[in-house]
Amino acid sequence: MKFFQIVAIVGSVLATAFIVELIRRRRIQHVLWLPWLAATIAPGLLAAYIPGWAGAAHLLGIKYEPLLLVVLASAIAFAMLLYLSVVVSSLIQKNLRLAQELALLRSRLDEVAPLPEREPS
Repeated sequence: MKFFQIVAIVGSVLATAFIVELIRRRRIQHVLWLPWLAATIAPGLLAAYIPGWAGAAHLLGIKYEPLLLVVLASAIAFAMLLYLSVVVSSLIQKNLRLAQELALLRSRLDEVAPLPEREPS
């Protein structure tokens, strides 16, 4: 095994341990942990098994094998951005719905028990 493979595997293991620790401390929500784990484990697997992805690159007609890694990294980054955008969009919708419900509840409360007017100070 070459030095750069060892460095990539160690880096992947450290990144995975960091993500697992964030999950354990509940700093990463349950809907977000899977893409991050995949993104930290994949480089270690690819570094450990170079003949596999190099053979796949040749089958796909890619002459320079590391370009397959660039394509895979780009696809993973795109997938993570898309997934996180969907999660954030749903959270924005939930936040909007909660704000609307709060405004309705305040309106109903003001109808039932209006607050006395305050004098400007």
